[in-house]
Amino acid sequence: MEVQDYELRKFEAEGGAPLPVADEHGYFENQGARIWYSTYGSGPAVMLLHGGLGHSGNWGYQVPALVRSGYRAVLMDSRGHGRSTRDERPYSYELIASDVLAVMNALRLGQTTLVAGATALARL
Repeated sequence: MEVQDYELRKFEAEGGAPLPVADEHGYFENQGARIWYSTYGSGPAVMLLHGGLGHSGNWGYQVPALVRSGYRAVLMDSRGHGRSTRDERPYSYELIASDVLAVMNALRLGQTTLVAGATALARL
């Protein structure tokens, strides 16, 4: 039986599950930043956007479930988070949204389902 961690105690104590080995990963340049991405599996694309102060490693539990269900999971680290860089400009929702679109366009994702942390939703 799978243990549910609704109060996030296990996540708080141990962190997220490690991400599996990516099928593809790398960087895209966009407006003064190098944006890191990775993809897993095949099928319809589901792009996972972490919340503020997070990084793509926060999706370690969701990626294997999506791949098992026949989806292509696409992750990225927002500018200035995880493996992505940033320039001296202040963050803005428009700038961060342009990074998401740059990754989507570079990977030729077309129609994509977005799953996002609360702060990520605010910026799209």
